[in-house]
Amino acid sequence: YRAQSVGSLTPGEQVVLLFEHAAVCISKAMKCIESKDICGAHNAIVKAQNIYEYLMDSLDMNFEISKNLYSLYDFILDRLVQANIKKDTEILQQVLTMTRGFYDTWKQAELKSRHS
Repeated sequence: YRAQSVGSLTPGEQVVLLFEHAAVCISKAMKCIESKDICGAHNAIVKAQNIYEYLMDSLDMNFEISKNLYSLYDFILDRLVQANIKKDTEILQQVLTMTRGFYDTWKQAELKSRHS
């Protein structure tokens, strides 16, 4: 069912959903660290890393904006790796803030694209 509903989304809606899921994973990782669930934190961070790797792989590098997004996503991926090594909620909070910013930006862009 999930695959069917995701398949019916526009590419913009799919990107929004990916950022939403990444934010959920990062929040979960922070809660796991606070409750000393190291394995749970690791798994949640890896899921967020996988999302950012997918986003990076999906970029069309023929566009300048894609190169800029790649650099931003790569920075976040590096921060996620550091957060996972150190189990650092401050790094995760920084990444969560950026992820929510991406979510908001893509959501607005997706809505505007529907109305144009």
